[in-house]
Amino acid sequence: MPIVGSSAYNTAGQISALVRALLNDSQGNLFTDSLLLPYVNSAYRKVQRALANIQSGTFLVDNATVTVPAVAAVDASIQVVISDATAPPNQLPADLLVPVKLWERPAASGTSDDFVEMADLTSHGGLPSRPQGATLDVWEWRADGLYFLGATQDTQVRIRYQKTYPDLADATSNVLVRNAQEAVAYLAAAMAAMARGSPLAEKWDQAGSDALEDLIVRATQREQQTVHRRRPYSTRRGYVWL
Repeated sequence: MPIVGSSAYNTAGQISALVRALLNDSQGNLFTDSLLLPYVNSAYRKVQRALANIQSGTFLVDNATVTVPAVAAVDASIQVVISDATAPPNQLPADLLVPVKLWERPAASGTSDDFVEMADLTSHGGLPSRPQGATLDVWEWRADGLYFLGATQDTQVRIRYQKTYPDLADATSNVLVRNAQEAVAYLAAAMAAMARGSPLAEKWDQAGSDALEDLIVRATQREQQTVHRRRPYSTRRGYVWL
């Protein structure tokens, strides 16, 4: 039996067609795909932000890895950063919005050691001042970079993070949020109508808000089906997750 591709994702062109229908321009005499694309992208980003704000699993990526190089000398004043500007292949993932959890293990060739979770000190006063040891132990997210004290050996870091989707490039681009066509189309129609002083703008903005709320409710219900247990406090290496 042939494998049938998923039909769960709409294309930007399908969204634009719905926007034109909402604005009484089904033939595209005024609202062409290229004219509507900025509005569709703006609505698409709004939907993503709303879902990301409720920690929707749609935007979670796991098991991305980078290598943090060993420090040249042990020095409590040294910190090591991994950012977009880090040389390939160890820069941050291109779609990373914010890191969620990090784990580490020695980066020795052929290693099969387990990854050990590191302590996130981002909201706990930042990195301490101390000489480097064999492991990284802690990390901090600031200024769009992952900061570490560094270690005396190369360290492989596994990253779990929230991602963001790229803007839609043209009518064939996939809208990667499932079943979001009404929310994106209504919000895009509102912006297109508002730009031309149409009285339909308020109507479609409200419809877009309602459709977005439906997406949020559905995503929230999905998350509530998962049993979450409180993580025990850990004093691993002197650090506590709070």
